[in-house]
Amino acid sequence: QVLTVIQDAVRDPSSLWLNQNFVALQTLPVTDAAVAAGATLGAVGAVNNLNSGEDDTLPTRYDVVALKKYWSKRPLASGSRSSLLLSKLLAWASKLLLDLQQGEEVTNRNAPMRAFEIRQIICDQGPAFVKVGQGVATRPDLLPPAYLEEMQKLLEQVSPFSSVEARASLEAELGRPLGDIFQDLAAFEEPVAAASIGQVYKATLKSSGMTVAVKIQRPGILSTVTLDLLTIRSVIEFFMGFPGGSDFALSCRQNAAALLAVLDASAARFMEELDFLQEAANGARFRTELDAVPSVRGIVKVPEVLLEYSSRHVLVQEWVEGVKLTDIQGDNSEEGGRMRQEVVTKLLNVYMVQFLETGFLHADPHPGNFMLMADGRLCILDYGMMTEISEDQRLGFLEYMSHLSAKQYDQTLKDLVKLGFVPSELEADPVKRAIVGPVIAETLEALYSQGGGMDKKVAALQEQDRSRMGELSESLEALQREYPIVLPPYFVLILRAFGTLEGLGLAQDQSFAVLDQCFPYIARRMLSDNNPRIQAALKNFVYGGDEKLNPRRVESLVKGFGSFTNSMDAGSAATSSGSSRAQLTTSSTTMQRKGLDAATKDILEVVFAAEGNYVQDLMVDEAVRAVDSLSRNAIVAVWQQLGAAAPLITLASLAPSPFPFAPPLVLIPGLNAIPVLSVLASLNTNSINLSEDDKENLAVLQSLAQLITGSIPQPTIGTATFQPTFNRTEAEEALQVAQTILPGAQRMATRFSELLFGRLSIRFQNDVQSLKDTFSS
Repeated sequence: QVLTVIQDAVRDPSSLWLNQNFVALQTLPVTDAAVAAGATLGAVGAVNNLNSGEDDTLPTRYDVVALKKYWSKRPLASGSRSSLLLSKLLAWASKLLLDLQQGEEVTNRNAPMRAFEIRQIICDQGPAFVKVGQGVATRPDLLPPAYLEEMQKLLEQVSPFSSVEARASLEAELGRPLGDIFQDLAAFEEPVAAASIGQVYKATLKSSGMTVAVKIQRPGILSTVTLDLLTIRSVIEFFMGFPGGSDFALSCRQNAAALLAVLDASAARFMEELDFLQEAANGARFRTELDAVPSVRGIVKVPEVLLEYSSRHVLVQEWVEGVKLTDIQGDNSEEGGRMRQEVVTKLLNVYMVQFLETGFLHADPHPGNFMLMADGRLCILDYGMMTEISEDQRLGFLEYMSHLSAKQYDQTLKDLVKLGFVPSELEADPVKRAIVGPVIAETLEALYSQGGGMDKKVAALQEQDRSRMGELSESLEALQREYPIVLPPYFVLILRAFGTLEGLGLAQDQSFAVLDQCFPYIARRMLSDNNPRIQAALKNFVYGGDEKLNPRRVESLVKGFGSFTNSMDAGSAATSSGSSRAQLTTSSTTMQRKGLDAATKDILEVVFAAEGNYVQDLMVDEAVRAVDSLSRNAIVAVWQQLGAAAPLITLASLAPSPFPFAPPLVLIPGLNAIPVLSVLASLNTNSINLSEDDKENLAVLQSLAQLITGSIPQPTIGTATFQPTFNRTEAEEALQVAQTILPGAQRMATRFSELLFGRLSIRFQNDVQSLKDTFSS
């Protein structure tokens, strides 16, 4: 039977063979099937090799067609590697199939064992499998909990390779003896760190005495990685053609298609990571783009690369001293907790800038790649794996996150369609939208309305599933089969980055909510960015789809803006002062400068920008509306008092004048206006009144006033607690700020006067018309 299967494969050495012969493989015992599959792949490669005599080189970029062409000409290498892998995978798959046949209880009971076995297979196969496993570990939508837990163990450090090999490789790349370049060759006896791609040594340059980090790539890793990636791809493609119409078969095909997208997205970046010169270029670009953003300038340290000693396989860069985040995580003291909180906050803000502003994201943010330097800066290491986010995607995510922050879950379906998470057919069809829209809203509510880890969120989702009606559940399951919701390939590395950052936050605080921690940056962007889509997001956030301002959301925006600015300003202040690690831990309290804090200055510069902006226009519009409603309220009060006092005013105006020969007041032009108006007011009490719009505006003003007065500490005059501390420095600072905002304030005043005059003119005309209509009737 084994020979028959192999012969069939040789006759048809196409990529469709596994699908066409799946039934034949199923009839074989597990061990025979494994041997058949492995031997077949070698045979197919041999046949392909006979048909081509071309000499080519191994591609250094992820090009599936070129890689297949290269390895099809090397059947012994590809066949032996693939045989071993497939034999292990098929043996493992047979156990899983037996579990499935015995029912859900057995499958769940054996899941931890099967997850452990597949992780062992991945570890045994090398760096490509480890990298793909790390990528899959960020996909909770694809993996059951037991498998997710095992895949996450792949993030741990791997064993180093021989230092003898490392020195030989380094010397070959440099083209001269190591003793000509480095002071002490003993530095290359043991690496200070090892990873799946290479390992790092700490050495000193002879020429300058500079301490450097020397990263050396694992020998032969390109061959191993490319062959393994193709092998993994073949296995996934096989499962994409899994036969049958059962739910399991359908789920298998859908998950395999999603995994193929994960593989292609991760593999392209992984192969770029093998080019250390590309890593050097990535680091230089990362530094330049972050330095162009004022809010994070000076916060992040990117090590300088010494290109004269670097190549595709060797990277030599400055050695940076600092405390690894992994070391900080082990410090359970109060000081350590405060430091972790500060680091996580800064990291998240820096990553939000990368994600939504520069669009060039460091996609490998595990704790070992972060260091806290003595001067307060964050050092980010390893720029091999980066990802880019287009401007349209950045704006789309900001809109989506603003809707989440405002709990406007009903508006997120359109966002998810724009971002490629949900097929457009679901949003375009009213019937399907009516089913999916509320479910997505409920799901997002369960995920983001509170903090906590995955266990807490999964429990909330399970409770949500139990609460659904049977008919809705059936309709939803049908739509899920027809339109599976998957993560778009470009989002894989983004999810990995922020999933890791959320894990850092949860390690510090079990109630950590990543969306809440991201909001300060979102608030800053909405208040400072004049992009039309950001302006629309801001308006939607503060008005909530209504015409009236939401005071609570205004408060959250202002607080979020201030939180981002002050948290990042503490780091830059520490940088400028050269504070030590001990000083850094208390920077949030000791770095408070007298006078206006950074957040207040920042918000003043935004609000009173000389060239004007959308926030300024919104504030002027709201100020006009407020003054108009307040003045209307005063006029209505006077009108009602005139009406109520009409009898007394009339009698007083008809009474003889106390002055000799003077007529009664009612006959004196000008003075008779009050009696006339009082009579009109008594006869037409409702002609001048507050509209519903006025009442709502006044309610908003009252809420804003309560927020403002509640947030400002009230001084106790006449006691020791009221001690004005203005000095010359603070006065100069206030004067400088005043000069900065003056042009913007003048612009706002001009626009305010124009709009208010126009609004009051319309009011007056309407009131006059109302009185005319009353008399005519």
